[in-house]
Amino acid sequence: MKVYFLTGGYDGCYYVRCLLPLVHNGWWGAKTSIRGRPASLSSQFKGAMAADVIVFQRPMQKEMLEAAKLLKQKGKVIIYDNDDTYTANSGVPKQMSSILEEQIDKKLESIDATLKEFVSIADVVTTTTEFLADEYRPLNPNTVVLPNMVDPDDWSKPKRNEGDKIRIGLVGSVVNNQDYTPIKNILKELSEREDVQLVILGLPPKIKATEYVQQFYKTEYEFWQSHNIEWQPFVPHEDYNDTLNNLALDIMLIPRADNYFNRCKSNVKFLEAAMCQIPVIAQSFPDGKSPYEANPKDKDYLLLANSEDEWREQIEKLMDKQTRRELGEKAYEYVTKDYNIKDKAHLWKEVYQLN
Repeated sequence: MKVYFLTGGYDGCYYVRCLLPLVHNGWWGAKTSIRGRPASLSSQFKGAMAADVIVFQRPMQKEMLEAAKLLKQKGKVIIYDNDDTYTANSGVPKQMSSILEEQIDKKLESIDATLKEFVSIADVVTTTTEFLADEYRPLNPNTVVLPNMVDPDDWSKPKRNEGDKIRIGLVGSVVNNQDYTPIKNILKELSEREDVQLVILGLPPKIKATEYVQQFYKTEYEFWQSHNIEWQPFVPHEDYNDTLNNLALDIMLIPRADNYFNRCKSNVKFLEAAMCQIPVIAQSFPDGKSPYEANPKDKDYLLLANSEDEWREQIEKLMDKQTRRELGEKAYEYVTKDYNIKDKAHLWKEVYQLN
């Protein structure tokens, strides 16, 4: 079986959803190493034509849908993979629709329609959680959950904070999409503590080249600039693992606004933190359907919080160095055992074989 992976342009998603199973199953694709560049369009076409199974990762563009239809006519097995929803009024961050001068809502509707048509024509749909799978199953009953994995070889030895202040960090979309709002009062308190350094990894750098993008994040920039923070802007994905590790965080906070979009997300930020032995406090929801509650085993290796009082209580637990380091070490051991692509790459083979 020859498998070829096509990227939707989201390097972080492609790495987790495509590159890891690609490397560990000896397959090929548009990008074949963490620091590699995507192949040219002509090379991607040749690769797809030479394969038996074509995996489209988040195929948002109509051109990808048309390509899938043509490849299916050629007898290729078409796999649709996605780790997010674009359903209208779900809480989708509008900047995810791409940088547009106007008609962003219409663009989101168009993307969602394209993705749903793609789901309906695919031979197999793969995604990250049962919650998101339930969105796809009415359109395609052959929907399978393939959880995110890690490759320990892509992570350096976890770095410890040896400074006087406890380094508490927020990473990725929780910085950018106002997901911090459930704990905004707590963040203000933490930024004012003498024994804490609040750290964020996210937002584009404020340079001329990103001026237009900054308009989407105006509220976020204003919020963070009103706090005493250490700011690490976005980095290219090939530098992300080392950048996160080098921040030497003592604690990672993962708040989430309570909406459908966030229920469709996965636990990937917990996995990344675990690879750096950073203990996590993550968002729970009253109905128990946050991405950090999707795998019941995860809750033994992170802390969960819903209300503001619960967030304060959990943070105070981890202000004790021994407690947080023990939790970080336990999470590392758990993730490298239960989420190791080296042991789980066969799951992709089994799904793609279609019996």
